Amino acid sequence: MKLGIGLPNHVADVSGPAIVQWARRSEEVGFESVTTIDRLFYPSVDSLIALAAAAGATKQLTLVTNVLLAPMYPVVLLAKQLGGLARISGGRLVAGLGVGNRADEYVGTGADFHRRGRILDWQVERLRSLWAGEPVADDTALCPAPVRIPLLFGGRSAATVRRVIDTGDGWAAGAVRHYDVQAQLVEQIRAGWQAAGRPARPYLQASVNFGLGPAETVAAGRDHLARYYGFVPEYAQVNVADMVCSAADARETVSRYRDLGFDRLLFHPTTEGLEQVDLLADAIL
Repeated sequence: MKLGIGLPNHVADVSGPAIVQWARRSEEVGFESVTTIDRLFYPSVDSLIALAAAAGATKQLTLVTNVLLAPMYPVVLLAKQLGGLARISGGRLVAGLGVGNRADEYVGTGADFHRRGRILDWQVERLRSLWAGEPVADDTALCPAPVRIPLLFGGRSAATVRRVIDTGDGWAAGAVRHYDVQAQLVEQIRAGWQAAGRPARPYLQASVNFGLGPAETVAAGRDHLARYYGFVPEYAQVNVADMVCSAADARETVSRYRDLGFDRLLFHPTTEGLEQVDLLADAIL
């Protein structure tokens, strides 16, 4: 199972240089990938900008959006940005896509919150056509083609399972460790994948929140999660309680997801301190 670490792009008021420093250090210590969390109405750094910075600062790291809330973005612009990021990184991009559950962000962008699932289904078809070289105006392609970007779908709904089976390359499980629920969904996805006659097998990716070190760092991480998910207080408390806060817990999490057959596990930081990269590496690599 591949092990990755999140960039602190979603930590409130994160300093700009921290993104590049995290990416470089993550590659130096041996993580396979770096990832971002997408959020619009928050004092954070945009997911694709953060990954573009990481692409320029590293040579081998896989770059993962976990997940990008695609229906909030115009599809042609999104195709251009993702295609460009895949190209400048030498094909290192994996795009995790989802729909999210914050109606205010959809209202703020003019996107239709109530049709977000149908919009995502349409977007996927359009993205792949544009990446294959379909012209957009005057017989001109949007970006150098062909572009191949693996697509993972995040969420636990029946619609997510359908997308993974019908059109996706795999599933991006959520950041809360509901192992029993996740195991059931893995079996549904695998069975549906086989029944659909799809080759190989679905890629399985999971994630978890972490904050390691002294008590004050752990407390700061929990405070971050309480604020970040505070728009649904009950869900915020689930995330706070589930945060990985010890090396032993981190190792146990890796073991559990490996036993479930996941292909990649991503650890999202809850503070921007660069020492978190080394603490996590010492625990699980």
